[in-house]
Amino acid sequence: MVSLASTHRATDVVVPGAGGRSLKRKNPDNSSDAENTPASQIKRRRVAFNPDVDVRILSDEHAKSLELVHEEVRRAVEKHAVGEKAAYDMLKGLFREDPRTSSAPLTSLLQKYLTALANHVHLLDYSCKGLVHAIIDCSWVARNDSFVRRYRSFLHSLLSIQSGYMSTVLQSLVGMFLKAPSINARQRDDPPIERPRVEARVHECLRSILRHNSMASTFLAPSLASTFPYPDDDAKTHVQYIRNVLKVSEYCPELKGQIFSLVTDKLVKIDVQIQVDMEELEDDIEERLVGDAINEAEDDDSDNESASSEESLDPEEQRLKDIRQAVSKLDTIMDLLFKYYDTIFAQDRFEADELFESLLAQFASTILPTYRSRHTQFLLFHFSQTSAVRTEQFAGACSHVAFDQHRPHVLRVTAAAYLGSFIARGAHVSPDTVRAVFDLLCHHLEIQRATHESGCKSPDLRRYGTYYAISQALLYLFCFRWRDLIVTPDGLPPTDQDIVYQEGDFKWYNSTQEIIRRNIFSKLNPLKICAPTIVTQFARMAHHLRFLYVYPLIETNKRVRLARSLASGYLDGVGGRETALNAKKGENAFLLDAYFPFDPYVLPKSKKWLERDYNSWKPVPGMPVEKEEDGDEDEDEEEGSDSEQDAGADDDEVHDDLGEGSTETSL
Repeated sequence: MVSLASTHRATDVVVPGAGGRSLKRKNPDNSSDAENTPASQIKRRRVAFNPDVDVRILSDEHAKSLELVHEEVRRAVEKHAVGEKAAYDMLKGLFREDPRTSSAPLTSLLQKYLTALANHVHLLDYSCKGLVHAIIDCSWVARNDSFVRRYRSFLHSLLSIQSGYMSTVLQSLVGMFLKAPSINARQRDDPPIERPRVEARVHECLRSILRHNSMASTFLAPSLASTFPYPDDDAKTHVQYIRNVLKVSEYCPELKGQIFSLVTDKLVKIDVQIQVDMEELEDDIEERLVGDAINEAEDDDSDNESASSEESLDPEEQRLKDIRQAVSKLDTIMDLLFKYYDTIFAQDRFEADELFESLLAQFASTILPTYRSRHTQFLLFHFSQTSAVRTEQFAGACSHVAFDQHRPHVLRVTAAAYLGSFIARGAHVSPDTVRAVFDLLCHHLEIQRATHESGCKSPDLRRYGTYYAISQALLYLFCFRWRDLIVTPDGLPPTDQDIVYQEGDFKWYNSTQEIIRRNIFSKLNPLKICAPTIVTQFARMAHHLRFLYVYPLIETNKRVRLARSLASGYLDGVGGRETALNAKKGENAFLLDAYFPFDPYVLPKSKKWLERDYNSWKPVPGMPVEKEEDGDEDEDEEEGSDSEQDAGADDDEVHDDLGEGSTETSL
């Protein structure tokens, strides 16, 4: 055995002594020395170097050299190409193995295979997709920093040569936004890791891919949309995903607008579904659901409900529970968006203007066309009031749609409702803006009246829908902002004392009073078509403020019978299709809905963002309280006792339902 001879020679070499001994005497190749070597020693050497012993499995993972792993990987891929799959399947198994199992390779060994595969990515074409998918989906994010860097390096190499895997890689990373990887998915040679660090690693990897591949964002947008949680997923899943995609928008600015629009679109769908589900509920049940949502908001443990309790619920109780959880989910998401957007607006930089432009675009494309949206639009309501310029921008966006004759009829009606509701309810809307919008509405109302009055035979919602929408917006706006329409000598709004002790008529801004009178008593008769709750409240306030006296007309309108004009359907393009304007029974089908998008916001957790922005309805000082006709003696007694108190405070209690009950789909 040559190797044994060489080894023995190396160990037995000595330096010649002074006695002149020859090195030859110590040479183990000498036949006589070999013969004198004990047989047991020769046997031990033969066993230690027996060529039949398999030394491929090593106890020390570092003993497997990188060169050996390179050769292993190369041979496995090449043999796979000719149909031999054993070594190839072994490679796949290494990456598919759960790192928490005893048979899983250590991270340091797996890193060597990852390094070797990075040097052979040119071989990982479509025929090797099984191996590539196993690598992409392996448990990498909770391992040590060195392995994570090597994993990112492999992805860069792979995508630079095999770009066909781009969608798979991005889908895998985005999927972690929906379901976070376990922090325990690591080997014993990996240090412990915290959950925030796991999330940060996913974003670092995605950011790195976006930076190195110019086309990556094109593939990322569809992945973000397709992975978004389903509407019936829980609040925790939605919040986790939305928080992550908003973070993506920070380092992928080219997708920022699409990400904001995606979140708004999904939020509107949840909002609308809640309104549909609650449509058939009684008022007391709605109040109970809101109360439950408040309790859950305080609790913040609504996700930890036992499965056993669900099994014992009957279908109706289960339905109410589902609605309550949906309300809580919507509330949590709204609070998240308010908080995220507020940090951007607080910086008062270019990003704030860019974000507001995105919100306006979302309003025009998603929120405005959705009739049953109840809460999502309050994002616009809040951030439009962060500056006077943004207030005018939002009011301009609403008026542009409301007065555009080329827009669909239903869209113009809804835009008018948004405009009137925003100006009426916005606490930071200046008196000058109120007057400017009131002037604008009056101007277009006069144009509509001049156009249609000559051919009008009777009030007709479907034929003159835009006219009635503008009329109702004016009536609603008057009920909330009448004080800003009164002209005083000092130019300041009148005080409560000025209202109570005014002897003569008030002086009203511009020609407001005359325009409203001319239209109310026209053939178009808007008080017959507008929502009765708004008409009644306007009549009381207008009479008390000596603005107009319309009670005789209201009594006359009670005897007017409305009928649908069969020829008017073509005007709005809706034909016989059921819409928000005609999905009612009886004469109500010919009346305008009391729909004002910014009626009181009731979601308990996110409501705090609107407390200083919202203008609640306040009664006119000195206006008598009108009792509601009700057979309930207790309510009568309560109202009677209240009437003895201060008139202003009492009115605030009794008539606050102008806002609370004016939206058909209100919570």
